[in-house]
Amino acid sequence: MAQTEAQQLQEQLGTGKVIKLVEPLQTPNGVVTELTLRRVRVKDFKRAAEQYPDNVVLQEALCLAMASGLQSEDFDELSWEDYALVRQFCLGTH
Repeated sequence: MAQTEAQQLQEQLGTGKVIKLVEPLQTPNGVVTELTLRRVRVKDFKRAAEQYPDNVVLQEALCLAMASGLQSEDFDELSWEDYALVRQFCLGTH
């Protein structure tokens, strides 16, 4: 799938990135082969902390799901390798 001009600009600015999934994801809306990511924002973390006040793993997963545009249930089905790619970009980790 070709990138839109907006996606290309986001990548150039470092605010967005399209990644091709190692393992395509089956969702109720069809098969997902790539994700358009954005950086996690403070408001994402605040929402996740309200929803899961005592569980940092679920807080992170919810933040990354929001930044990937996936529903939490679909995000939970990502392969670990794809999760690591999403995490690396969205949180700036290596």
